[in-house]
Amino acid sequence: MRRSEFPGRRDDGPDPPDPTPVPDADEVPFDAAVLQQVAGGEGVDPRTLPELLGRVEAHLTDSRASLRRQFESPYSDDRRELFFVPPDYWEGVASALSLTPQEELTVRQAHERQLLRIGAETRRGSEFDAALDIRTAVVVGRE
Repeated sequence: MRRSEFPGRRDDGPDPPDPTPVPDADEVPFDAAVLQQVAGGEGVDPRTLPELLGRVEAHLTDSRASLRRQFESPYSDDRRELFFVPPDYWEGVASALSLTPQEELTVRQAHERQLLRIGAETRRGSEFDAALDIRTAVVVGRE
């Protein structure tokens, strides 16, 4: 703590903790800023986030053909594809991968935040935000 110019008063408390480190984004189809937001929230330990998202990504990659057949894809680029899926979709993934409720929530948040980020970048933010009222998002890395 630093001493204030005013006697008997301190300028600030202890230095705030360093922000949560950005998990390694190389193995998952998320922007670093999205991972930073998810890692900084309550829930999964930021150190385990890359492994969690990697496990889910492997499962989704195996399900890519099914996702393409069954669900609308509002966006894709050279790095990833987005899909709108029913609200209960993540419950099935959580069951298949034995995720805890908190892990399921964290994964869902990562996918929805990535959708909203892409929506903002492509000027489709209000469209994507409205879609989340009735569906949820899945982001899958490209082959």
